[in-house]
Amino acid sequence: MSTPRSISAHLDAVLALASTPPAESAPVDASLTGRVLAADAPARFPVPPHANSAMDGFLVHAADLSSTAPWTLPVAGDVPAGAAPIDVPAGQAVRIMTGAPVADTAGMLVVPVEDTTTPAGPVALPDEVTITEAPTKSHIRPAGEDIQPGAPVATAGTLIDAAVIAALTSSGVYTVTAYRRPRIAVISSGEELVASPVELAPGQLPDSNGPMLAALAGADAHVHVGDAPAGLASALDELSSSHDLIITSGGVSAGAFDVVHTVLGRTDSAWFGHVDQRPGAPQGYSLWNDTPVLCLPGNPVAAFVDFQLYARPLIAALSGHPAPRQRVNLRARVDSPLPASRGRPTIVPVTVDFQAAPAITSHLPHGSHRVVPLAGTNGFCIIDSEPPAMGEDITVYLY
Repeated sequence: MSTPRSISAHLDAVLALASTPPAESAPVDASLTGRVLAADAPARFPVPPHANSAMDGFLVHAADLSSTAPWTLPVAGDVPAGAAPIDVPAGQAVRIMTGAPVADTAGMLVVPVEDTTTPAGPVALPDEVTITEAPTKSHIRPAGEDIQPGAPVATAGTLIDAAVIAALTSSGVYTVTAYRRPRIAVISSGEELVASPVELAPGQLPDSNGPMLAALAGADAHVHVGDAPAGLASALDELSSSHDLIITSGGVSAGAFDVVHTVLGRTDSAWFGHVDQRPGAPQGYSLWNDTPVLCLPGNPVAAFVDFQLYARPLIAALSGHPAPRQRVNLRARVDSPLPASRGRPTIVPVTVDFQAAPAITSHLPHGSHRVVPLAGTNGFCIIDSEPPAMGEDITVYLY
């Protein structure tokens, strides 16, 4: 057997399968979430678009509050949010709501309603207002405080989330150029697997890998094949014509019925071997009609772990993410004894509790078949030698 690859070397090889995805024009709405910008998105509007009040209160000339408090001023009008601004005559006040526009900011300030004798809330416009305390700042937001027209709201390579959508929309950007979301298919292999069986015949297993990987990948297709090479080749032909990535589970070793290795291992682009890790050492990849095929083991924990290590970064690269290796991680205190590495890097799914400081409260037992305890875990550790002692910290990579 050849020397196993390191985790880092295998990730490099997997990411080399990714090509730059096509870019397209896309509307700025909820469907954009999770996609990556392919070009900068410049603002059309300043944000905020006009100077406006940061408080509910009264807009006055600062010069009218130059003497000793209190000050009583006649009220010249009302400016609710969404209304046009009005001028404030010298020696008078205008009631103004949060977000309402201010026409001329020079020498003006907003007195919060709490610093007046006027009750807060929906009350009639008073004839006059008595100000009991002068504000220490203007409480007026200048136009363009956040951004000016032409400046980039978000740059190429930005992963779009709800906050980015809000920023784009606020600045008048309603269409952007984004990378197309990759189309992903999952193939689970093995004669022993059955989809949602009511009863199990001897030797049968429910096909849990297919739904698990489809959920992890956001796949739009999941098919199951048995151990016949022709069945797998037919599925690969069909899926490769309409997908950007195919993920398989099972059949990657050198057994007599390991159909994935048998079929895909014949291609010039194929690699099948072992990665220096536990669980999930046997892996492979290939191209089928120029479509990348990532081949994960059949044991469910191994497939889950290898998805986190390799498939997730590959999907990020196929989505146009400029740093597909990036992963959210944190330091967590070990409150549950972690296993030793047993001679090779060991990936341990763990449960981190966030009630106080992040702490590992449980971990998956040894055994790549232990799928039931996988439920409830929310990250994994990589242990290269001896694990940290109880109370010490370790890096956890969150799912």
